[in-house]
Amino acid sequence: MNPWQDGLSALANRAPTTFILIFAAAWGIFTMRGILLKHIRESFDEADALSLSAAGWALPVLILALTTFTLSSLINAPAAGIFALLLILLSIFNFKTKLRPGTFLIAAAVLTPILILRFAFIRNLPLPSYFDSAEHYRLIRTLLETYQTGSIPQTTNSGYYHPGYHHILAPLAHFFNQDIAGLMLVSGPLLLALLPFTFYFPVKRQTGSVSAALFTCLLAGFGFHMPAHLMNWGKYPALLSLFFIPFVLSIIQILHRNDTPKKRVLLLLAAVILASTLIHSRTFILYSLLLPAALLAYGWKQLSKPYRIPGFVLLFLLLAAELIAIQQNPALKTLLEGYLENDPPILIFLTALILFSAYQFPHPSFFLLSWLTLCFLCLFIPITLPIHGAQTLLDRPFAQMFAFIPLSLLAGLGLSSLIHTLARLLPNRMLIQRFATILPFGFVLLNAALNYNFHPSDCCRFVTRDDLAALAWLDQTTSPDAKTLVAATGLYVTSLEPPQTQTGVDAGIWIPPLLSRPIQLSGADIQFDLAETHNQLCSAGVDYIYIGGASQSFDPVRLESHPGWYKPAFILPSAKAYQLTGCK
Repeated sequence: MNPWQDGLSALANRAPTTFILIFAAAWGIFTMRGILLKHIRESFDEADALSLSAAGWALPVLILALTTFTLSSLINAPAAGIFALLLILLSIFNFKTKLRPGTFLIAAAVLTPILILRFAFIRNLPLPSYFDSAEHYRLIRTLLETYQTGSIPQTTNSGYYHPGYHHILAPLAHFFNQDIAGLMLVSGPLLLALLPFTFYFPVKRQTGSVSAALFTCLLAGFGFHMPAHLMNWGKYPALLSLFFIPFVLSIIQILHRNDTPKKRVLLLLAAVILASTLIHSRTFILYSLLLPAALLAYGWKQLSKPYRIPGFVLLFLLLAAELIAIQQNPALKTLLEGYLENDPPILIFLTALILFSAYQFPHPSFFLLSWLTLCFLCLFIPITLPIHGAQTLLDRPFAQMFAFIPLSLLAGLGLSSLIHTLARLLPNRMLIQRFATILPFGFVLLNAALNYNFHPSDCCRFVTRDDLAALAWLDQTTSPDAKTLVAATGLYVTSLEPPQTQTGVDAGIWIPPLLSRPIQLSGADIQFDLAETHNQLCSAGVDYIYIGGASQSFDPVRLESHPGWYKPAFILPSAKAYQLTGCK
């Protein structure tokens, strides 16, 4: 598979949807840029302003989306749409500032090939991956009903606690008459293409090195399996929330300047943290960990010099102990395995860069490592939520997706330290200095060319063309209240996950959001050939059994061995539906 050809094909097929989402992001970037330049007295160059604006673009977009949703429920959707249009025009007029086209042209030239590569992921995806996507689709469709009917559906309150992403996509689906699944599919590659730009400002501000800042962007974009693997998991809200993490770090850096208007910056920081929490609630835990991480780094800085190295050693030992505990926990070990199996060359190279980072930037390095250590510690701290029961402060997928952020920042600091060290030790060897600067870029690009996967993983691709045909058949043939049995497996993303927590493992999980029909989940090891099982299914009111093409779907052989109980109703190579018969 050629990612360039696949990406271009997908981009062409979904051009209207892509244009709509790019316009929304561009307006958010433009508006955030205006807010930063108008209300924060800071000498941003154009690249700094662009990086910060790219990190915070979702804040004005989310505010506009929530305003539009509120007006749609109070008045009607047309009035809300007109008001939103007026706000967009007003913001463009109010934040009209002189633009330097050179920086934006360079950014667009860099963004375009990245976008093409990222779109390869959705080339052959009829629906977004994994079971999370079905829930996101349902939530967006529920919000869409408000724009269509003017009333808030009762099903909005379903225990889901970070709806920001869904509020952004719902008005786009309504006002531009877009398919929800198409918006979700396109949003993933677009977010992944924009995200690396957000790492430029914090590293540039800390080191003063453009090379180190650009390297951090490259590493964050293509060095690790995260955050791209989030599209395999269908975790679009988590992906969107990642933008705010570099933004919060950048705002904290700005706060350290004496001439900064503290009240305005703190107000912006509070708004960003609130928006980030609405998009993904667990980011609030990350921001809460910033204070203890800063206190640990401050305490380390107050140590006399002979004790600072032991302080670093102690922190590394604590981090190593956590990694061992993670590896030994069946629910958490995927976190460590994900990096060790997918990113070993980068991790080896990163080790050397972290040492350089600790040498020249010990305080920020200790802070970032403390932040990461505290994050992993939260995997073992239990909490009880009213609806979701026993949980931990952070779950394994969230910690896995977050880890690449401090690692990328440490690598950027490390490269800056390496450049300065060589300049000091070899002041007359400019060729060596330039080679040392270029080599890390080449290494990451070579690793991406050899090892990076721009296409979906087979583990998480639930829906094929056969499944679409089967879902269409169910929609057209079965009654609206027909209940379908769908394969499921245990969900283990925390060390305290209850055994009864189950989630779908094939396209059957899309039956409720797409067809508004009920389903019943069952483990794939169900014994269909037992009379007791047949009686239980009859008692539960099951009408059909769905078998998709995923590896954990039901085994059709067990059903075909009892034609008197399970009648083949729809058969394709990768999608099958059997009707339950013989019930008394």
